[in-house]
Amino acid sequence: MRSRTGHRWSTLGLASLALLGCKTDPDQPDPDAPVAEMSLRRMADCDDLSMTIEDSVVELIAQSRYGYYGGRVYWENDGATDGGATPGSPTDYTTTNVQETGVDELDLVKTDGDYLYVAQDRGLQIVKSWPAADTELVAQLDLEGWAQGLFLVGDKLVVFSNVNDALTDVDGLPDKWFYGTRMSIVDVSDRAHPTIERSIDVAGYVADARLVDGKVYFVANQWMDVPSGTWELASRTDIGLPDYPAWDAPEADWNAALATARTVLRPYVHESLASLDLGAYLPQWRTDADQPFTSMYACSDIYVPAQETPLAMLAVGQLDPATGDLGSTGVMSQGWTVYASTRNLYVAQTSQWWWGWGGYDKSHIHKFALGGDAPTYLASGEVDGWLYDQFAMSEYNGDLRVVTTDLISWGPVMADGGGSTTDGGVAPAVDPTIASRVDAADAAEDTDVPPPPANNVFVLRDDTKGSLDVIGHVGGIAPNERVYAVRMLGDKGYVVTFRQTDPLFTLDLSDPTQPAVVGALLMPGYSAYLHPIDEDHLLAVGMSGLESGELTGLAINLFDVSDLAHPVLLDQHEISPGSGGSTWSYSEALWDHHAFTYGRDTLTIPAFTQSWDEGTQTWSGFSGAIAFHVSLTDGITENGRVDHQVLVDDSICLYDWWWGRDVGASDVGSYCDWDYGYWYAQVRRSVYVEDKLYTLSNYGVLVNELNDPSVQIAAVPFYPVSDL
Repeated sequence: MRSRTGHRWSTLGLASLALLGCKTDPDQPDPDAPVAEMSLRRMADCDDLSMTIEDSVVELIAQSRYGYYGGRVYWENDGATDGGATPGSPTDYTTTNVQETGVDELDLVKTDGDYLYVAQDRGLQIVKSWPAADTELVAQLDLEGWAQGLFLVGDKLVVFSNVNDALTDVDGLPDKWFYGTRMSIVDVSDRAHPTIERSIDVAGYVADARLVDGKVYFVANQWMDVPSGTWELASRTDIGLPDYPAWDAPEADWNAALATARTVLRPYVHESLASLDLGAYLPQWRTDADQPFTSMYACSDIYVPAQETPLAMLAVGQLDPATGDLGSTGVMSQGWTVYASTRNLYVAQTSQWWWGWGGYDKSHIHKFALGGDAPTYLASGEVDGWLYDQFAMSEYNGDLRVVTTDLISWGPVMADGGGSTTDGGVAPAVDPTIASRVDAADAAEDTDVPPPPANNVFVLRDDTKGSLDVIGHVGGIAPNERVYAVRMLGDKGYVVTFRQTDPLFTLDLSDPTQPAVVGALLMPGYSAYLHPIDEDHLLAVGMSGLESGELTGLAINLFDVSDLAHPVLLDQHEISPGSGGSTWSYSEALWDHHAFTYGRDTLTIPAFTQSWDEGTQTWSGFSGAIAFHVSLTDGITENGRVDHQVLVDDSICLYDWWWGRDVGASDVGSYCDWDYGYWYAQVRRSVYVEDKLYTLSNYGVLVNELNDPSVQIAAVPFYPVSDL
C-alpha cells in the first residue's frame, strides 16, 4: 500500500459529532496540512520558457510509459432584484442566480426587466418582455460558432461563443485551424437594431467568466501543440528506454525507470522542439475578426508553477466593454474551476493527477487580484483532494475556504456502504456506520495504512509573499463518500455528501484556524444545489432515494438550519413522473445553478420526467418547467407546469438548422422526423418579471402567470415555420 511521503495519517476520535472530522490545533502545526512551494515563477525570457516546455514534454512522455498510464495503479487505496428603470418599467425581476452578491456570472439569458437577452445555440435573440401581454421578439442575430452565454453591461452585451476558423497565410500560421472563443461586444442602445461593435477572438476554451464593476473577467484554457512526431518517442524501442518493471515491482523500481527515461528522452525532445516558433506556439488572439492573430504574451509575461506542469496555457483575462480594452495574465497550467469575489479571482486545477506525476491527489489554486489593466497574479496554494465545483471555494474576511474530496484511482471516491435515517429530521450524534469506518482509520494508524478517502475543509490565507498557506483544516468527513453540494455563507458552511444516504453536514467557520463540523442530517437521496432563502433556511434541488441507496427521482428539499448543531428537514417534495412501470425525472438545475430561479416565495426549475407503462407498452413524459410555492409553515407545493411543446410544433427543425440542412415544414429526411415528442421541448431557464413567469427553451419563450402557470399570456417562437 502506497503511503504519502511527509504525511502522518491522522487519528479520528469518537467523542462527539465533530469526530466525523479532525480539527486543527492552532497552537501546533497540522501534520496533515499540505506543505509545498506553490508560488508561480515568472519567465525570464524565451530561452527560459523553451526549457520549461522541454521539461514538460519530457515528463509527459516519460510518464506515458512509466507513470500512471504505464499500466500500474499509482495509489492503490481503493435572486430577485429591484429594477427601477424608465417610467412604466417593472420594478421587480429576477437576475442570474449567482454565488456572490456583486459578481455576475456567464449565463445564456440576462434581463433588465423590459427585455430578455438570450445567447444560446447559434443565435442572439432580444425579446421585449414588458408589458407581459406584449412580449415579442424584436431582434435576432446569427452567431458564428456556438454561444456559451452573455453579460449585460448597460447598453452593451458581451456574448461568448465557441468558434473555429481556417487560417491561411496569416502571420506565420499558414493552413491551420483556429479553435477558440469569440467575445462579441454588441451595442443594444437600439434594442430592435443591435450592432456588433467588436469581436475579440481568444485561443482556447473559456472555462468560465465573471462581471465585476462593469468589467468582464474570463479564464481560458488551451492545449499547447508540439510537433506530432515528438509523442512517438514514447513507443520507440531503439533509443535506449529502460524495460518496464514488473507490474507489482516496488515504487523505487518505477521511479528508477522514470529517471532513466528522462535522461534518455532529453536530447530527442530537444531536437524535436528545436524548430518550434514560440511566437506562433503561444496562445493567439485578434482584436477584430478581420485582423491577423498575434501572440497574447511575450515570453517574459508568462508564469509557470515551480513543479512540473501540464503542457497547457491558462489565460486569465479582463475585458472592458466600454472601451474594448483587453488585458491578460498567462500561466503555463490548466484551470477549470473558477471562483470570484468582488476583489479576487481564484482558479483551481484538480486534474494535475490526470497526467500521472506528483500530486495527482491534490488541487492547485491560483489567486489573481481584480481591477487595473489586467488581473494580477498574487499567490498559489495546494490542498489535498478534488473540488466539486465553484461552490467548493468561498472567500471570507480575506481568507479562502476550500472543500475537497479525496481521490482514489481515476476520480473522487464513491463506494457502497451503510447509512441510516432519523426521526424528525434530526441526526444522531454519530452515524454508527461512519463511526465504524473511523475506528478502522484509527487502527490503520498503527499499521501505516492510510485512512479511507473522505472529505475536507481547508482555510487558506495569503501570506503576501506568493503563497496561500493552510491555516485551518478539518478532514475525515464522511469516509468513502464524495461531495455533492457545498454552500459557505459568512461564518457558516454546509456540505452534502452521498453514498447511500445524504448527510447534510453543518460547519462552524467562525474561527478560520479551527473549522469544525457541528451537525449532520441523514436522509435518503442527496441534494445537488443549496440555496439560502433567509439566514436560517436552505432550499435544495436533488434526488430522492431509498435507504438502500437507489435513487428514485427529482426532489425539492427545505431545511431549517437555525440550530447549526441540529439541522432539520422541514419538507421534501418528490416529483412523480407518472404511475406504473419504470419512472425517472431529472433537472438541469442538478448540475447548473443558473437553472434554479427563486423569488416571491416561488421556485422554478426545468424538469424532465418519463414513465414506462407496462400495460400499454408505451412511454409518457413531460419536459418543461415546474413552479413551486415555498412556505416555511406549509412546506413545498406545486404551482403548475409549463410545456414548450406548443413552440416546437410551430417551429422549424433546429437540428437541421444547426447542422446546415435545408429546413422546411415537411422536409423529407429531416433530423426531426423521429417521433421524440416531449424530448424536444426542454426548458433551460426561467425569469420572473413582477408576477409573470418567463420560461426559455431552445425554441423560444412562453409567458405565464407565476402563481398559476396554467394561464398562458404570450408565446414567442424564435424559429417559426411561418418565417420560411
